[in-house]
Amino acid sequence: MDDQGLPAALIFDLQRGSPFSFKCQVCSACCYNKTIRVSPYEALRLAGNLGLTTTEFYEKYTEEGSAVLRLKADAGCIFLTPRGCGVHPDRPLVCRLYPLGQIVEKEGKERFGSMPPHPDCLGLYGSDGRVKTYLESQQVDPYFFYDKIYTAIYKKMVANVGDTEEKVKNQEGRGKKRDGRNAGFSEFLRLTWLDIDASVEAYCSDNCIKSPTALDKRVAIHIKAIESWLASSGLA
Repeated sequence: MDDQGLPAALIFDLQRGSPFSFKCQVCSACCYNKTIRVSPYEALRLAGNLGLTTTEFYEKYTEEGSAVLRLKADAGCIFLTPRGCGVHPDRPLVCRLYPLGQIVEKEGKERFGSMPPHPDCLGLYGSDGRVKTYLESQQVDPYFFYDKIYTAIYKKMVANVGDTEEKVKNQEGRGKKRDGRNAGFSEFLRLTWLDIDASVEAYCSDNCIKSPTALDKRVAIHIKAIESWLASSGLA
């Protein structure tokens, strides 16, 4: 498996114009034994679907507050119900793409691969459509949009993190408070990167602005909060 939980042997030889079709039969065979990582945007959508804050979402549905969804005792997805996905309108990108996998090369070129059918899968594979049409039917555009933004920010952080922890320790030694917006990298990931709602509320409070309720506006504020942390940590 690679870092995205995709089979290492998957061949990414499809483009958006390549012949492809898949009709889900809601057999749920694909909803077991999967490592599903959720991005900040995906967590925000799932939390909204469940009527929770992102703080509550991570505590209740992820492994020890991380970005990985919990599994049930039978290895089924935590959101799997007898009638299928319980959060289907806001399911993560990897679930929307299934049975496709996507990789984006350094220069921005994207390629897709089709996973071999699960032995128990009742889904209907075919070639009477196009990858592009399938993606449109799964409404992946906002997921791709925000994934690109967050991926770029994350790469920037990782590339420049260097001696951040040492810098913060030195700041602490001078009596500077350590919090979600002025923390070590690991704390930042937990307090600011993952938890959109907590980060947005803190940022709005610190800057005396009204906290927005619209999803896209909360994401925009979250990105500002991240950029603020990068600047205060000398990584911007």
